[in-house]
Amino acid sequence: MSGLRWVVLVSVLVLAAAAGAVAMTSRGEEHEGAGDPDRDAEAHVASRPGYEQRNAVKVFATAAAAGWAGEARLAVEDTWEPHIAADPSAPYVYAVYNRYGVSCPKSSCPNPQMMIRVSGDGGANWGGEHPLCACTKVSGQWDPVVAATSSGTVLATWMNYNQIVFAKSTDHGATFTTPVTLSTNSWSDKPWMGASANGNDIYVAWESRSVLLMTSSHNGGQTWSQPATLNSDSSVYRYPNGLAVLPNGTAILADSKYPGGSAQSSGPVDIEVWRSTNNGGSWTRNVVDHVFTGSDFRTSSTTTIAADRGGTAVLEYSGATAVGGNGHVWVRRSTDGGATWGATTQLANGTVNASFPAVVGGAAGDFRLTWMDARGGAWNVYYRASTDGGQTWGAETDISDATTGATYKSAAGFTSGYGDYDGIAITNTGKAVTVAGEGVNFSSGPGAIWMNRQT
Repeated sequence: MSGLRWVVLVSVLVLAAAAGAVAMTSRGEEHEGAGDPDRDAEAHVASRPGYEQRNAVKVFATAAAAGWAGEARLAVEDTWEPHIAADPSAPYVYAVYNRYGVSCPKSSCPNPQMMIRVSGDGGANWGGEHPLCACTKVSGQWDPVVAATSSGTVLATWMNYNQIVFAKSTDHGATFTTPVTLSTNSWSDKPWMGASANGNDIYVAWESRSVLLMTSSHNGGQTWSQPATLNSDSSVYRYPNGLAVLPNGTAILADSKYPGGSAQSSGPVDIEVWRSTNNGGSWTRNVVDHVFTGSDFRTSSTTTIAADRGGTAVLEYSGATAVGGNGHVWVRRSTDGGATWGATTQLANGTVNASFPAVVGGAAGDFRLTWMDARGGAWNVYYRASTDGGQTWGAETDISDATTGATYKSAAGFTSGYGDYDGIAITNTGKAVTVAGEGVNFSSGPGAIWMNRQT
């Protein structure tokens, strides 16, 4: 999931991978189209070869935000599109991302390659990065989503070139099963995964040329249903960015639906929630809101969703109120399994561009979220929390508090979000851990994954 929200971003680039040239959107994923010479020239300028990585990140913040350890760079450049998960019953935290410029003993290793780092102490210290799979003859890997179950199993889905795959780990991320291909169509994009607390019920959705597809497993990923088509419209592009399974088994998927898709949309972008109460047998669609593409098409609308262990759901989404306007970020809550949604609460004030929502639910009533906005002339990551199921939200905290460590970092913030999305998780001790892509500009390096954690 890289950038735009890109709905089919026009700008495409071709990166030469060891196994062949890969056509990608400016968010870095493979897509159909011509190359982008600017991205080709700028990409990966700061990449480092090999898998070597520090065991602990170095904090560059001069003064950490109150209650936070201080922002630190989690991955070397050029890395982006991070996701994160925390074990609810043990201190393990898992961060996944794709990394460009990898060198490896096998000439056919992917570029970019999907990497994972594991912390055994709630995000304070991290082991070295290693590939999520020993995949060969795959040109590139993108769009990771990771989840941790109550039994300690780690679930992951991502793109192996133009196919959606799934794998899991039972040894705290040290090794993963051989990836299973979930998609059956010739080209797939933008996977998102949600799972029940015990990891038995798993759903994965993705987009393929105006078709929104969904598959599910109800035996922990051993077998999967035939992918089902959810929509009946055409000439659209949907970006799934949130999928939750409630304690009663209801599954809810969030996406932003763009009309057309090859240029900045003049029509409204639908904020959608899809809902199934019968293990994925059928799905109903609810249009929760309409927004528009904003001042920066790549950061226009993304919609994500989370549920707490009491069954309340929170929807966080971004978009402009008029074509070309600044982005806003809103939240809504549902107490009936996603059937209906309450009024909006605006997180960013709309006077500056805002986007990149990420949300997670924990114990009953507990929600944490982040977003980025560009107040003061630079981008920063902001955090807020709710203890009453999204009815009210605490004060915001700027958690991108590192002031140096990269060319794009300063006391004001950073130059741009980097890649399509960020992530947030809650550890077994109730602390938030976040990851974000930050860089020189949205689609070309240098840029890297940065993290922060509550203390």
